[in-house]
Amino acid sequence: MPTGSGEEEKPYLYADTEDIKMVADYSRLSFSECLELDCYTFKSLVRDAFIYKMRQSENGKEYLEDCYLLQQTQPNRKKLKEMFGGENE
Repeated sequence: MPTGSGEEEKPYLYADTEDIKMVADYSRLSFSECLELDCYTFKSLVRDAFIYKMRQSENGKEYLEDCYLLQQTQPNRKKLKEMFGGENE
């Protein structure tokens, strides 16, 4: 699980049931109910719970913004023209 701090998580700090705990807290399901979810629903809840958790702090919001920017595959041409000048200026 990414920490959002830019540092690698130390293996001795990782709990095997961390994802289940996060989903259980977020969805208010029991551990047993979480284990009965299909893998797609469970992974979707892990993602949502992680995003919810990260949005609780400024550092987390910055981390999510960085993740969003790193996923972009198309340049923002309007922003580039604003920064470096456009062809028509």
